[in-house]
Amino acid sequence: MQMISEFIFLERCKDGEGRKMQPLAVISQMNIYQEFQLILALIEYFSRPGRDATRNAIFLSLFGSHLTPQRSRLLCRLISTAVSGSVAPLLSSAGTWMQQVGCKTPPSLEVAQNIVSDFIAFSRKTPEQLKQLPMVGPHFAANFMVAVADLYMNEKRAGVLTPPPDALLDAITEWTTENPLLCQAPQQPLVLPAGAIAMPFATPFAGLLRWVVLAPLVSNRPTYSQLHLSLLQTLLHLVNSGESTPLHSQDLMEIVTSLRKYCSRLTEAKVAPEEDEAYIKCMERFAQAVQIALATNCITNQIQLFCVLETLPPHTLMGIVLATHKKL
Repeated sequence: MQMISEFIFLERCKDGEGRKMQPLAVISQMNIYQEFQLILALIEYFSRPGRDATRNAIFLSLFGSHLTPQRSRLLCRLISTAVSGSVAPLLSSAGTWMQQVGCKTPPSLEVAQNIVSDFIAFSRKTPEQLKQLPMVGPHFAANFMVAVADLYMNEKRAGVLTPPPDALLDAITEWTTENPLLCQAPQQPLVLPAGAIAMPFATPFAGLLRWVVLAPLVSNRPTYSQLHLSLLQTLLHLVNSGESTPLHSQDLMEIVTSLRKYCSRLTEAKVAPEEDEAYIKCMERFAQAVQIALATNCITNQIQLFCVLETLPPHTLMGIVLATHKKL
């Protein structure tokens, strides 16, 4: 690791610091030209035929979970280059890295945000490179969805409900519509070096469900309806195949918390939530998803979820769903 630091990333200790130090105590002497050369060298290496376990081990050694700001910036540029050039082996290793460090950790979120900035922020429509990403690197695309879903429509993170950029919403809707099983991709066994322990997987389903359920509160784009349909089709596939995806009740409670806050604002404005069009649409989508998820038996801690859902203002369809499953 010291050789990687010194000879690949041209890092050195800050004056007066020892070798055994925190990543933030390291600075890189690499200029932009050298950074560009390193990115090309890594792209060339990961494009060669070889064992996935070897590539993954090297990628994890180069970019662990504790990155210096310089390495983090270089990693973001490397992955954006791989997306742009459709470098499948590197994207596969990047997907493994995201799962190992955690898709919702700062390093993964920074990579996801960088991809959005590079390919979405200044584009009115979805770039072709992003459209093709699930075919080139399905494992990376699925883990990217986990991360990016956490960046938007997340009141817990941002304090407000911020919808995703239109081009990003269109891309993810297209991905899940054409390949409903993409949400299952992070569950595939990882190819890791000997002795490495695979970290628990996370699926993008809960985050994307939060998008579609809360969307009526901030947007009237019909694309959310299409994404909602794609997510329901994914759940229905689980019913028919007998597979199961853990959907943690805690993730669903984040949706409930946002709905509660919205209902509180309605009450303060002397509007009955059960008569509010946006709230009704949110609950219709939520009830449909909860019904199918309960049928697949993939929701954890169901009793706790039932208790929390009953604290929301009454909604006919959700009431039927809860009453039906309480009897089972």
